[in-house]
Amino acid sequence: MKSDKKIIKYKDLAKIRKSADKEKKTVVFTSGCYDLLHLGHVIHFNFCKSKGDILLVSVGNDRTVKELKGPGSPINNEKFRARMAAALEVVDYVVISEEFGKMDYNRLSGLLRPDILVLNSTDSAVAEKKKLMDKIGGKLLLCRRLPPGHKKGGISTAE
Repeated sequence: MKSDKKIIKYKDLAKIRKSADKEKKTVVFTSGCYDLLHLGHVIHFNFCKSKGDILLVSVGNDRTVKELKGPGSPINNEKFRARMAAALEVVDYVVISEEFGKMDYNRLSGLLRPDILVLNSTDSAVAEKKKLMDKIGGKLLLCRRLPPGHKKGGISTAE
């Protein structure tokens, strides 16, 4: 697929940062499992893109998704999930996380140095992730994955 060229490796992250700096562009970063891509993810990605110029999405690797979501997960493997995210017009780059667990992008963040990290407002590790962004000089933003007209809750396959 044409969009597969958006899927990158960790070795490419510093080049993206360097290019963004040169072109004075804002890098926005978000991550997640994205096992069954749904409207909540699309809303989240559009919110992310509205905050900057370059949107990089990290897709959790299969080991992390299994650890976070439990037996039977992931439904779709990491390459499939990366291809689905990359197929979205609003997403500029996708990387499959090479790290593990709830904080599966410490090294990635150091290489990319995103200007903005966007988290789902229900993320259980907001404080830890804020410390990470403070350390690299970026901002943390929260996003509720709500479709228009919904007042509370959100959309997630975790519940």
